[in-house]
Amino acid sequence: MSDSSYQTLYYEVKEHTAEIILNRPPANLIDRDMTLEYHHALSTADADPEVRVIVLAGNGNGLSGGVDLKYVEKFNSSDMKKFLELFYIETMAIVRGLSKPIIAAVHGYAREGACTLAFACDIIIAADDADFGYPGVPNLAAPPGMHVWILQRLIGRMKAAELIFTGKSLGAAQAERMGLITKVVSAGSLMYEAEKMSAKIAEMSPLALKRTRKLLYEMEDMDFQQVPEAAVEALSSAFDSEDSQEARKAYIEKRKPVWTGR
Repeated sequence: MSDSSYQTLYYEVKEHTAEIILNRPPANLIDRDMTLEYHHALSTADADPEVRVIVLAGNGNGLSGGVDLKYVEKFNSSDMKKFLELFYIETMAIVRGLSKPIIAAVHGYAREGACTLAFACDIIIAADDADFGYPGVPNLAAPPGMHVWILQRLIGRMKAAELIFTGKSLGAAQAERMGLITKVVSAGSLMYEAEKMSAKIAEMSPLALKRTRKLLYEMEDMDFQQVPEAAVEALSSAFDSEDSQEARKAYIEKRKPVWTGR
């Protein structure tokens, strides 16, 4: 099932996976229209009971070259603030509020805002030709927004400072070694590998995926003193669900479970 009503992206559901493919050639540059359509596609996928996993990718030569500089060229501070509230704040709120895992499949270039989209996902699979860059300082004479927080969390302040101050790009292999991405695959097999991982995740209980994803984000900012109680509550409360009961029964009976999502 596909949706042809979008102007800046493709949307298709197959095998319990919603694929959102950025499609604003030649560089999939991000503007207000793409942001709004991305929000709509995410919400559509999250509301669809047939969808268990979401995959984000880009058409053409890369995921995206980032925010369209021609679009923001004449912006003043107020204009930029309004756009960033839409792109940063609303996008992150929607993605973090999803009830389903989201995988980014990145090939070619991912710059600035494209990195925001990718690193907001739960898993990043990158082609061996992918590279990531944060050219906010050289191209906008401004800090690169969310990446100041994201990069420090993932790779530490000093490595983050080098990438941010210089604007230099980071290849997929190095990004994997630094813990920025999940895995590197050949460019020709990128979507195959993303769909294979999506299919594996889609085999799991939809309810378990929803609860586990929620716990991942809740625990991210917890003090350790809160963690044991949260873990006990999350695991023990799941045992009353139909899916948890079915999982245990199927394991004992050595068969595949049949999920109800309840």
